[in-house]
Amino acid sequence: MGYFAAAGEAGKIDLYSPDGKLEKTVELPSASVINDVYVFRNCLAAAADGLLAVYDGENLDTIQLEGDAISLAVFRDRLIVGLNTTDGARIVCLDNFDTSPQVLPLDIKGSLTALSAGLQFCCGVTSEGEIIRTTDLENWTVLDFNAQYDGFYPRVCFSDIEIGLENLAVVGTTDVGAPAMFISSQGSVWSYRELSYSASQGSYYLEEEPFSVIYDYLGDQYVLLCGGGVLFSVPACAHCNKFRRINANELKSLAFTYQGDYFVVGSDDFSAVVPRN
Repeated sequence: MGYFAAAGEAGKIDLYSPDGKLEKTVELPSASVINDVYVFRNCLAAAADGLLAVYDGENLDTIQLEGDAISLAVFRDRLIVGLNTTDGARIVCLDNFDTSPQVLPLDIKGSLTALSAGLQFCCGVTSEGEIIRTTDLENWTVLDFNAQYDGFYPRVCFSDIEIGLENLAVVGTTDVGAPAMFISSQGSVWSYRELSYSASQGSYYLEEEPFSVIYDYLGDQYVLLCGGGVLFSVPACAHCNKFRRINANELKSLAFTYQGDYFVVGSDDFSAVVPRN
């Protein structure tokens, strides 16, 4: 579509040019909180409470859903919607926007917080520290992270998951509010990633809550978007983490410009183009 899309709490989707200039705003029929946006079949899909909005560049249509559409991904050429309902979590699968969706129940304790998909599998995380995984969208395995690693790692509430080039990462907060990140090659065995960094006066640990994690293919690193306007880069080198505070807002997501820089969005309608390095 040639735009960056940033969704907000007032049912609005702001479309930015590749150089970060606001070009137009699309408004949903209701002022729903938009939880996620994704491009599918040359259309922009937006997940919100009770609906999935579809914008083709000219027209805005909606698909009614019985629940809160929390996250979007594309796997095996299907749009995957993570849905939280009063009766539990669901996965909604769409081949296109003019056919009836397939709805699959999930046997999990928590609410879905995020989905991510790669070539081989699709994964998700929950508010109760569960990690779900599938290779066919029909059969999902559920890893109760807090139960499996009880006594080894603190209890975690996951906020996001991202599949990178050779591994995948989950981020969230522990039961005492500390930020946490774990890495896995296939989603079965997880290792703690220390969120320390060096500055002019010594070594420190990340204190800000991570809301989202994005894989930067050009830099072969994960980027955590955190509270307090913090971008936290996590490369393969365990001693090379980088802390940057770019403003005072809660950072929510980023995309990549044609020049390879970051287009970052956050709370209070914040947006900016930030150099990668």
